[in-house]
Amino acid sequence: MRRRYMSSKTTFRIVHVFPNSARVPCGPCMAVIAFMECQLQHGLDVRAVGPLDTITLDGPSLPVGHLPLKEFNPETQDFYSKTLAEMGNGPGLFHFHGLSPWSDRLAKHLRQAAVPYVFTSHGQLNYHGLIHGFKKAVYLNLVSPFIRAADGLHLLTSREKERCKFILPAWRKPVLIQPNLVPLPDVEAVMPTPRTQFDLPADAFVFAYLGRLDVENKGLDLLLEAFGQIAGEAETRLILVGPDFNQGRQFLEQRASRLGCENKIHFSGLQTGAAKWGALKMADAFVFPSRWEAFGIALAEAAGMGLPTIVSDKINIAPELAARRAALISPLSPAVLAGAMRKLMKDAALQHSLADAGRLWVKEACSYESAGPRFEAFYESVLQG
Repeated sequence: MRRRYMSSKTTFRIVHVFPNSARVPCGPCMAVIAFMECQLQHGLDVRAVGPLDTITLDGPSLPVGHLPLKEFNPETQDFYSKTLAEMGNGPGLFHFHGLSPWSDRLAKHLRQAAVPYVFTSHGQLNYHGLIHGFKKAVYLNLVSPFIRAADGLHLLTSREKERCKFILPAWRKPVLIQPNLVPLPDVEAVMPTPRTQFDLPADAFVFAYLGRLDVENKGLDLLLEAFGQIAGEAETRLILVGPDFNQGRQFLEQRASRLGCENKIHFSGLQTGAAKWGALKMADAFVFPSRWEAFGIALAEAAGMGLPTIVSDKINIAPELAARRAALISPLSPAVLAGAMRKLMKDAALQHSLADAGRLWVKEACSYESAGPRFEAFYESVLQG
């Protein structure tokens, strides 16, 4: 179905710059699509540019036909003139969403042409420990002018803003804190997937995880260790929804066998569209124990669907969730995570309070309606600066 958008109500234009082919189903590209849809819906004059799609995808590509997107080959001589032409003759700015040699060169051309630009950190300004942070600070302040010369920063979480004070200590320009956006279906109309489809008992308490089976990054080894501690205490199941990654499924199956809970862990494979929402609606709770996460769209999708959630304290959005009591926060400890899962299973009142607070947080922080005015105010502050 073709989307309808409001007519432009502003006098400036925003040109989003995709970090790679807009059709690649990666987190940053999906985030840019959502940001554009939100801003178009809000009435902003939005365009997008990206590198010409030369990638052969194994699976489905992202739908971008409804967006005002133009793709150019960054290796051609007229790439920069074509890209700058997308700004038109009026005021406006470019909005970058990633780092690459060609985007760095484009930013240099923008600076020479006195065209402002802003940068969204999809994790690029995060760092792991002091040494990693020190290296980033040296690179950003002494080597590459790309980010420090930007006219504004868009960050996904308050934690990232606090950490930016270390690697960009001289930053005094506008900053927007706006989480990723989560376009949800009509939650009440979503039909839960029949549990028989995944061989789940009707009376079991089902924990769900959604995302690629990246064991190290997503903390899935910790999740299995925690689940192994509670699997024999009650009728419970764990369903892992997502595609395999770097032989993660094989590792998890072997770990589950060692823990003796292999019969209570289920792999659904990749679920998209209505199948994904149905799988979430079927579960009783959501667990997301990542060792590192710039944001975590999957947990926002689960919370928006009304699932009480448990997340690790290493996820950047964890402080906001804790402040809103919208999730249980667990350190990277199988014993503590198991305790949180055990507590959630036994406490119906806690389940309801987390579900209600999670839904409200997603509506206020991650919806198109709430984000549109924030983006407009941010862009206006950049252009006035």
